[in-house]
Amino acid sequence: MGKAEMNTGPDDDLLLMDAIRHKDRKVFEAFYKKYYRQLFILAFRYVGRTEAAEEIVHDLFINIWNKAGQLNIQYAMKSYLFRSIVNASLNFLKKEKQDAAKQLTYLADQLPENPEEENLNKEELLLKNLEEALALLPPKCKEVMYLSRFGKLKQQEIADQMNISLKTVKNHLTYGFQKLREHLGKSAALLLAIVMFLKTLLR
Repeated sequence: MGKAEMNTGPDDDLLLMDAIRHKDRKVFEAFYKKYYRQLFILAFRYVGRTEAAEEIVHDLFINIWNKAGQLNIQYAMKSYLFRSIVNASLNFLKKEKQDAAKQLTYLADQLPENPEEENLNKEELLLKNLEEALALLPPKCKEVMYLSRFGKLKQQEIADQMNISLKTVKNHLTYGFQKLREHLGKSAALLLAIVMFLKTLLR
């Protein structure tokens, strides 16, 4: 048999495996080219995805190259290859199904048992944190914060209403927001959510 020729008789299969065991790359390349397309089509029929089918076939050839001395091929090489691809494809589908089931289980575990109750608890926690933060502010500062953010008064209007200077109003606002951020954290989204809750309550 020429090194680049591929037949499928039992004797030829023995010679083929012997050549691969001795790392004859030319024989292996001819072997690869002869069977790759048939095996790819078979794998694709099972898994339905090009990349997955390619990976299954490549893994089989790599395994044959690396473990040729350990393989026990009792029938014709073609039968061995086709049976191996079918088994590998079925194992791939089984693993994919198991992975999908695990992912669904994980996602289910992340969901609250009662979404409405969890949302309510979050709102209550936000309001509680804001109340605690506001309680830390001096009375005048707290009043300025309320008038500015929830009373929607302009800074000059606050100054006139509280009989204080415009500069004092600005100082109270700067100090108030600084303390709120320190207590609540620097998350602007969290602060905005709290403000929106308060606006709803003060309507």
